[in-house]
Amino acid sequence: MTLPLSSYRLRLPLSLSIAAVVTALSMAVALGLQTLANLREDQGRNAMTLGHAMAGVQIQALRNDDVWLAYSLLRGPDGGGDAVWILVDQAGRIFASNRPRRFRLDQPIESALPWLPQAQPQVFDEMPGRVSRVDHDEVRRVLRLPLYSDDSQVGELIALLSDAPYLPRFREILIGGILVTGTILLILLPIGWLWGRRMVGPLVRLAECMGRVGREDPRRMQCTLPDDDSEIGRLGRQFAAMLSALAQKETLEQQMIQAERLAAVGRVAAGVAHEVNNPLGGMLMAIDTYRRAHPVDAQTERLLNLLERALRQIQGSVSALLVEARADLRTLTRDDLEDVKTLAQPNRVKARVSLRWENACDTAIHLPAAPVRQLLLNLVLNAVQAAQGNGHVEVRITTEDHHLTMRIENSGRVIPPEQLLHLFEPYPASRPHTQGLGLWVCYQIVSQLGGTIRAEADGDVTRFLVSLPLTSESPV
Repeated sequence: MTLPLSSYRLRLPLSLSIAAVVTALSMAVALGLQTLANLREDQGRNAMTLGHAMAGVQIQALRNDDVWLAYSLLRGPDGGGDAVWILVDQAGRIFASNRPRRFRLDQPIESALPWLPQAQPQVFDEMPGRVSRVDHDEVRRVLRLPLYSDDSQVGELIALLSDAPYLPRFREILIGGILVTGTILLILLPIGWLWGRRMVGPLVRLAECMGRVGREDPRRMQCTLPDDDSEIGRLGRQFAAMLSALAQKETLEQQMIQAERLAAVGRVAAGVAHEVNNPLGGMLMAIDTYRRAHPVDAQTERLLNLLERALRQIQGSVSALLVEARADLRTLTRDDLEDVKTLAQPNRVKARVSLRWENACDTAIHLPAAPVRQLLLNLVLNAVQAAQGNGHVEVRITTEDHHLTMRIENSGRVIPPEQLLHLFEPYPASRPHTQGLGLWVCYQIVSQLGGTIRAEADGDVTRFLVSLPLTSESPV
């Protein structure tokens, strides 16, 4: 809910917060400006005091034409500090300076400082001399102290002052003011907002929950609603009851859709079983007859074994599609797992995908061969399809703790979290351009074998983890 500006639930905390911010900012600005003015005035007074202290000796240096004495005094033990000191003789020429490279001896002051006559003076009544405000490069103020001897002016002492010496101190004071101001704001702002939010908070939460209805699954919506005896509390209870009714309705609809999908799968499976089983039986019989009638070499025998295992894998797929837990008559071997790598090779080459295959199984594995082959092949082909276009697929197969563990991961488009929830359903809506049975068949095979399968998304990598418990005895 968006509160209008006329609402006191917004105007009161907002007005208090604005007043606190304006007051704090005004204090900070005033403190900063006053500090800057004080520092500049102190700098001018200090320069004026130092100039009067040097005046007597500088007059003697001018009268005796002692440039070295004037330079030594202007330079001082610390090089003259941050101020630039210039001693000008009666003719208006530079007699000495603590920056001799910049202000050369006997140079007219008008050429060295052409802007000097336009400087506006700031006169200190308690001592002769004046400090003028300027804005020329790094110079901000100019001290001009006339030097008199026997009631006649014999020269002038000039100091060029900048803001650089006290900027660190000014920053320190400014940062301190900002910290104080920030502390005040941190105290006042929460107090102002807490008052308004405490009153409008329940309504805002209720409005946010109402806005999510229709966009989110009501079964997964988490809403913190008021539950007291006030009008807002009664409204919250009614809204919670409405959410519960919507969640029950959504659950019923999903169950109906799932039942329709399973019915469709059953019809497809029946047709597949009828059309595939008979030709498969004939092909397997033909292979057996060929072996009996013809002597075969090792290469042909290897090819026949690969063909027979593939045909029996098709039989296992039909069994999984029919959701029948029928025992396979052959134990899983390393060759069965390596066959999957061979069968996936054409798809991998076509999709330009690199494959890293690690099979740590060297002995027979107490699991039925056909469904495990079908499970692994489906997952590998899915990974190749998802990683197509210079991607990579990694397959790791190990046995540990009486379980066969398979890890298949691929780069490419990551599956969104909302699709992971429905990934193993038949005909998922998230994949409208596929047949939608591959992962469902995988789930059925894993369920029949008493294992677990889960999908993870980590950055740009999608990972499937399968764990199948080994049977105590070989199925052979």
